[in-house]
Amino acid sequence: MRPHGGDFHGYRDGSKALGLLLMGKSTSTNRRGRGLLISLFLILPLYFSPPGLWGAESPFVLQEDHWAVTEQKFELAMSRLRLKELRRRTPVVLSHGFLVNSRFLDLTEEHSLARYLAQEGFDVWNLSLRGTGKSLNPLGGGPKKWTLDDMIREDIGPVVSYVQRQSGSSRVNWVGFEMGGLLPYGYVEEKRNASGINALVTIATPMTFNHPEQEPMKVLLKLQESPNWRKLFLYLDGPLLGRLVIPLVPKIEQFFYNPENMDPEVKEKFLEVALAPVNEGVLDHITTMVKQGEFVTADGNTSYLKNLARLRIPVLIIGGEKDEVAPPSALRAEYRALKSRDRTRRSFGSRPKDEAAYGHYDLILGKKAKEEVFPLIARWLERRDR
Repeated sequence: MRPHGGDFHGYRDGSKALGLLLMGKSTSTNRRGRGLLISLFLILPLYFSPPGLWGAESPFVLQEDHWAVTEQKFELAMSRLRLKELRRRTPVVLSHGFLVNSRFLDLTEEHSLARYLAQEGFDVWNLSLRGTGKSLNPLGGGPKKWTLDDMIREDIGPVVSYVQRQSGSSRVNWVGFEMGGLLPYGYVEEKRNASGINALVTIATPMTFNHPEQEPMKVLLKLQESPNWRKLFLYLDGPLLGRLVIPLVPKIEQFFYNPENMDPEVKEKFLEVALAPVNEGVLDHITTMVKQGEFVTADGNTSYLKNLARLRIPVLIIGGEKDEVAPPSALRAEYRALKSRDRTRRSFGSRPKDEAAYGHYDLILGKKAKEEVFPLIARWLERRDR
């Protein structure tokens, strides 16, 4: 047996050989071992590096474009996002709000409710409402103006039916932001058990407009009283007005989001790609709602708010503590009007552990929305997946 000193010398000789290998010197060892040694140097860091150094790779999301065609021949674009192997049975339709398009819900890799839900195993359908994004008007013309009533009666049904056919599911879950939450409310009220909607998540969706925080919305009434200002507003259009006004007027910026809760580059991207044109009929309908203080039909004769009691599906209501479009008082009124036995309300910014007091758009684009808001939506939907 070799003495321990021999082991030590063997280690020293090995070190010398290693040095020769690294310097590229010709030895009997490196003819067979250099390739193996280089491979080990490449592989070992993967096993012995500190946790998190290389980052966790997100699941690969497949993306496809689809169009649901309405009876009036509107072609409503939907971006389908999903993993190769779905883990949830019920598909999820996402719908954006007024003044924004579907990019709002899929802005960047880190600020995308659509991608987050897809990576959680949901079959996600990100809808562009008529007149926005890739959605197309009827060939050879069609109505140039429409109301929320038109969209409820004519658009939601074909979207639900299309997603049912493509996914093979008999029902869908719906996640709507602001106006995108009002539309399924109206649709389910009318269709009831035949709606095809299994559960509904509304984000920053006001059903009432008579709260002090919503005072800035009364500027719409002034537009109605002044035809020239109204024409100018429609002529300049949503994207241009948004880029000019929102970042430059602090009070207006605060109305749309909490400036402290959105990173500058996210604001810039949002203003660049996520704003949508204003449709004259939708503007008039929303003005009527503000005037009457609640979600009503375009003619003002029927209250969607009062009909909320008809809903029996599960509903999750999400809001922001500093949201001036859908303030907590408005969401409390919405919660009370619902009679579903499965209803939940959550306001972000009201608990000590919340990162910030959320405003309106930052419920989707906020600094920590991916860590705070999105997981709540995913967990709630998962428990109602069937």
